[in-house]
Amino acid sequence: MKFNKQTNTRMNITKSQYLTYASVLIAGVILGWLFFGGSETTQNGHDDHSHEQVVNESGEQVWTCSMHPSVREDGPGSCPICGMDLIPVSTDERVDDYSMVMTEASIQLANIQTAPAVRRQPVREIYLPGRVEVDERRVSYVTAHFEGRIRDVKIDFTGAPIRKGDVMATIYSPELVSAQRELLQAVETRERNPELYNAAVRKFSLWEFTDEQIQAIIDRGTVQTYMEILSPVNGFVMKRNVVDEQHVMEGTVIYEVANLDQLWVTLDAYEQDLPWISEGDDVLFQTRSNPDQNYSASIDFIDPAFNNEKRTIRLRADVENGNHSLKPNMLVHGTVHAKMDGEKILVPASAVLWTGPRSIVYVKDASAEIPRFEAREVDLGVRAGDHYIIENGIDEGEDVVFNGTFRIDSEFQLADRFSMMNRTPGSGAAQAGHQHGGMDMARNGIDDADQINYQNEAASVPAAEQFNDVPNDFRELFTKAVSYYIEGKDALLESDLSSAQSAYESFISSLEEIGVHGLSGDGHVAWMESYEALVTHASGMLSADDREARANSFRSLSEELIRAVKMFGIDGVVYHQYCPMAFGNEGASWLSSNQQIQNPYFPETMPRCGEVIERIE
Repeated sequence: MKFNKQTNTRMNITKSQYLTYASVLIAGVILGWLFFGGSETTQNGHDDHSHEQVVNESGEQVWTCSMHPSVREDGPGSCPICGMDLIPVSTDERVDDYSMVMTEASIQLANIQTAPAVRRQPVREIYLPGRVEVDERRVSYVTAHFEGRIRDVKIDFTGAPIRKGDVMATIYSPELVSAQRELLQAVETRERNPELYNAAVRKFSLWEFTDEQIQAIIDRGTVQTYMEILSPVNGFVMKRNVVDEQHVMEGTVIYEVANLDQLWVTLDAYEQDLPWISEGDDVLFQTRSNPDQNYSASIDFIDPAFNNEKRTIRLRADVENGNHSLKPNMLVHGTVHAKMDGEKILVPASAVLWTGPRSIVYVKDASAEIPRFEAREVDLGVRAGDHYIIENGIDEGEDVVFNGTFRIDSEFQLADRFSMMNRTPGSGAAQAGHQHGGMDMARNGIDDADQINYQNEAASVPAAEQFNDVPNDFRELFTKAVSYYIEGKDALLESDLSSAQSAYESFISSLEEIGVHGLSGDGHVAWMESYEALVTHASGMLSADDREARANSFRSLSEELIRAVKMFGIDGVVYHQYCPMAFGNEGASWLSSNQQIQNPYFPETMPRCGEVIERIE
């Protein structure tokens, strides 16, 4: 069996696949019938309702696919994506340019769901990268208080555990020998001249010799050539600066010893997170070595100095470490559940469509007898967990669409009404048909015969600013990370979860090799935000315990990665691809190194469903 000539594609189809495509075809016909109000459309585009037919700039009837409404053709035929028969595009009853009536059947098929906007105190989960550090207040320095020569180094490696009073090394010094003689002479005249005796003892005390060592000199009654250097505290040797027979000067730091029973966790808070964070906030964190182990601490210090290069503020929390499971310089992932002062209007995050400075929410008119939806441009505040703060444009209690938003937006675009990508409703701009979003097909290396449509629905990936000052070493490492993403995506196509997990672990490792502060200049803040999102979504894929959770994390990861690739660039070429049927017709994107469609959301039933949105290089 061959696909129709319009797709310019050949493939063999098994009996089971044939039944699958037939099912999709039948479902699509029913879906189209329901979405367009049950009208009986003929080949000439006439129906028994008074719907106005949509025409292009040349006055010709525009045809579309009921399953892929972004497809716009100048005549009847088959959908270039799924092969279904095209139907004429018609407008619903136009109340105004900002609203649309939909049938109950279409709402159910598109799985459109609403939730009321609520007024409550915003709570946000803030991700904070950081590391474990030694508590500076628990560091002791073993210093040479006189010129001499080190002999018999007992503690000869960094990291050695040590107890208070343990011998670390011995030292010879003419000054020390002379001081012992003075002490022994003062002992003999202690009764007649106690001040001389006390001065001799005080000299040894200032040199940090213990009372036991001083008494041993007195009891022995003879001068000892070498004196022992003892550890002043319990802890671990963090630095060793001497070897046998090394000459040291007064003030030389011989050892640095740290008590690791209590440590610091230092976290980098980004500029946009500062309004949410206060001293006393609890922070939960995990290490990469044991991500299932949760540690808790309390933020007890916020650095007063802002790091202008990193655009971060340093936070510090004390953490108990009696079992020494935490090690200095471990990387950690911290989370603060912060609350904003006062109450705000909140809507689900999935309810907001945004591109650049514009944000749109679709609101259901509760007073309408027939389901009616209105497009609202809103003033968007910061994100608070799974919600966005709406500063203006939505009132408390209004029902907003949080599932099926892209489907409704697509219908608004088809009807040439105000939507995410159409700021001039009624102008006919949305009915141009086959314009491919103004993309230069030849420049992008795509043959027009392939009938690939660049959909407005690609706006599901937020617009991104492009940075031209990205250094080559960053781009090289970022390209490697993208290659691991594609490797994982290809493994998911084959249902090879083990290889996919390995690929996304390598993806995270590549990002960490770049680091959260991998860029400077204009792109620094943008990269920090993107880095946080990429690591979070990739980690979500690794921790997902079912297919649905994995698909949701993959969609979020893909959208953020597409945005990042556009901002920072990579070496080589990748293709931004899109399936409008994923997630109940909400649509979803992914990146591929191959122009040919391999749909990771429907690898078994519709592997060819999708289209190339753009070529990125």
